[in-house]
Amino acid sequence: MVDDQRVFVSDTDGPEEYAGFFEDDGDTGYLYVSDRREKNIVQHLQIYVNSPDLSVNDSDVEVVWSTDRTRCGVRIWGALRGVIDVRFGTQARAFVTSRDSDPIHAAEWLAGFD
Repeated sequence: MVDDQRVFVSDTDGPEEYAGFFEDDGDTGYLYVSDRREKNIVQHLQIYVNSPDLSVNDSDVEVVWSTDRTRCGVRIWGALRGVIDVRFGTQARAFVTSRDSDPIHAAEWLAGFD
């Protein structure tokens, strides 16, 4: 991050009961899923720890839901980096250390993210 810039990006079309958002507080980047009714975080997933090699901005991040709206994911620089499955409570992550870090490749986690 440059100059301790903070990043916050929320989903645009998640399911009625959940909201997904990504936050970088200047030290770490996390994907969160919150329960809209209970107004609390139900799951979170660390995506990276900031380093001189990272410079993530709001425009680099997209929070997306799978087509069946059971999994919330985060794309950074156009690649899927983390997924939270709210139905089963499972997660997948491709930890980001640089722009060249490999994204998630497993087909079972990519399914439904067009």
